[in-house]
Amino acid sequence: MISKRWRVVTSAAVVAAATLMLTGCTGSSNKATTATSAINASSATAQPPTTITVWTFNKLPTEVKAIQDAIDALKVKDPWLTVNLVTAKTNDDFTKAVTAGNPPDVFISSSPDNAAKFCYNGAVIDMNPLAQSAGLDIAATFPPSVLSYTQFDGKQCALPLLVDSYALYYNKAMFQAAGISSPPKTLSELTADAKKLTVKNSDGSIKVFGLEPPTVTFAQNDNWFIGGSTGAQFYDANGKTTFASDPTWVEMLNWQKDLLDWYGSKNVTDFVSKYNAHEDDAQNPFETEAAAMAFAGEWHIGEIADNTPNLDYGTAPVPVPDSKASIYGAGSVLGTVVYISSKSNQQAAAFLAVQQLTTDTDFLTTFATQMSNIPTTFDSLQAWTGATDDHWKAYVDIAANPNSYYKTLTPAGVEDHDDFMTFIQQWEQGKVSNLQAGLADVGTKIDQLNAQSQ
Repeated sequence: MISKRWRVVTSAAVVAAATLMLTGCTGSSNKATTATSAINASSATAQPPTTITVWTFNKLPTEVKAIQDAIDALKVKDPWLTVNLVTAKTNDDFTKAVTAGNPPDVFISSSPDNAAKFCYNGAVIDMNPLAQSAGLDIAATFPPSVLSYTQFDGKQCALPLLVDSYALYYNKAMFQAAGISSPPKTLSELTADAKKLTVKNSDGSIKVFGLEPPTVTFAQNDNWFIGGSTGAQFYDANGKTTFASDPTWVEMLNWQKDLLDWYGSKNVTDFVSKYNAHEDDAQNPFETEAAAMAFAGEWHIGEIADNTPNLDYGTAPVPVPDSKASIYGAGSVLGTVVYISSKSNQQAAAFLAVQQLTTDTDFLTTFATQMSNIPTTFDSLQAWTGATDDHWKAYVDIAANPNSYYKTLTPAGVEDHDDFMTFIQQWEQGKVSNLQAGLADVGTKIDQLNAQSQ
């Protein structure tokens, strides 16, 4: 079963209102009530009957069954603990429940963008005290790449559950026909290969794109411009955006615009219109060989196996800016996260369930296979049989690469991401005459947004 990462993009007004409601309901993170003593094996048998509620975004039957199986395994070990699982819940649902004062004990979210906001506003607890009490060494359990999107201001706002990362898919037969012996490693190599692989019709339209157009209006391409494969940090050590100070952003966006212009705006628009609704079905442009290369998440491996099992393809790390060639192999890494509500009256019991979901190797390897995602702990990465498939190797290596990351999270939640993507879209459309000045302006806007959110 396939699971892609869904980001809910919310209007600024709604996000601001939610932030005010969360603040009014929970106060600052300093006022959140957090348990400090975990329930360990020696004390579990003496616990009174306890019931907790777990909300999850998952709704497909096989996904829900996998989670329920993990909960059932916990029930066998700790029969005093009853876990009620509620499916198909979103970040908006959780925000509303926090505002109403009746959130679940545990919430499994499909994306990490709001982790810092929930943590800052006190909607969720810092899990560090419970982890320390339970003897869970977080740094020794999870790769740095997945911890980067679960922590804020020294707090462990969530624990990771499965990983999404992004890599380059390439059609081996098309590569061979074009005389290309290996996947590109830098953006200049990527452009050269994309042009060599592109097949144009006599009227100038494109029959085969060498690379799916790198416009942020298509599929998951926003993640191409955030994270490890950019070689640029979204924020500096002082929490300020780096768009005006790091020349890598200019390099990245000039590369993008040059290739889009070479394809032609009408060809790009036609491609997006035709294929955006088919990112995850059998009409996907890479699967139908309308594109020779694609930037995509790991869940497409499962989709290809289901839809076009005879497609001869490979995966490789995303090519990096030429000025950052030494970091090739790093990537953008993010994924599902698990929170414990600060309003839960059973935080220690909730943490027991969270441990089962986020650190149990058998569950993680099974769940990763069913979801066509990557397991999250060092142990599960080593034990996972999916890692022996050549198609998965690039993704597993990216997840374990110390230079892989998403971006620093802030109390603004997803808004900093959305502002940057709006700017890139304007740049693609030729509405930004001075790239350096435009980057400085959007950087200032996001810095002001973060100042207002704190």
